[in-house]
Amino acid sequence: MLERRRVSTRAKPKTRRERALETRRRILAAAYALFCAHGYARTTMEAIAGEAGVAVQTLYFTFHTKAALLEEVVGAAVAGVDTWVGPHPPVSLGNLEQLRMFHHWFVPFEAEKTAHGALEVFLTGGVEIMERAAPLVSTLREATGDPEAKRVYEIGEVRRADAYHAVVRILAKKPPGLAQGVTVKRATDVLYAVFSAETYQMLRNRGWKEREVRTWLLNMLSQHLLAH
Repeated sequence: MLERRRVSTRAKPKTRRERALETRRRILAAAYALFCAHGYARTTMEAIAGEAGVAVQTLYFTFHTKAALLEEVVGAAVAGVDTWVGPHPPVSLGNLEQLRMFHHWFVPFEAEKTAHGALEVFLTGGVEIMERAAPLVSTLREATGDPEAKRVYEIGEVRRADAYHAVVRILAKKPPGLAQGVTVKRATDVLYAVFSAETYQMLRNRGWKEREVRTWLLNMLSQHLLAH
C-alpha cells in the first residue's frame, strides 16, 4: 500500500521583507490614529512607537524624522494602509501613466463615454480617498510650523492641483464638454477649491454621510462645470 503523504498545515514562514512591511504598516496605522486624534505637535515619536509596539530607535531608523513619517502617513492614507508597500518615487499626479498605476478608478474614468459619467467615477474614487485622508487636514495645517512638514503640505497641494488639471482636461474632451465660458483653468480652480479635504471634512463633521457628500459634489460640479 502506498504511504499517504502528510499534508503540512503549517503556515509558510514570512520573509524578512514581509515582516518589515507588516511592521511598517503597523507604525503608519498608529501614527495616523495619533496624528488625527492629537495633531502634529502633541504627537511624539515615543507615543507612536508605543502605540505600534516598536522601539523608538526603530521609528527613527525607518523614517528618520517625524515630518518624513507624516509624509508617508499621508501617502498610505491616500492609497490605503492595508495595501501600502512602502515609499515609491514621487508621483506626478498630472502624469496619466502614473495616475493609471496608482489609482484604480482612473482607467474606468478615462473609459467613460460622457463627461457626466466620468465625473461621477472620479468623485466616487476621490471620496474614497478623502474618507481616509481628510482627517489629516488639521494635522497638516498645524504641521506647517515645522519647515520640513510645511514642505510636505505644499508638495501635496501642488500634486492635487496637477491631478485635477489632468482630470479636467479629460472631462473637457468628453461630450457634452465644459459649460460655455468655462475654461480648463477655471474648471480646475473650481474643482481645487470645492473638492478639498477641508470642505469634505467640514461636511462630514456636520453629520453628512459619505454618499451625501458625494451626491452634493456631483450635482454642484456637474451644474457649474459641465455643459447640459
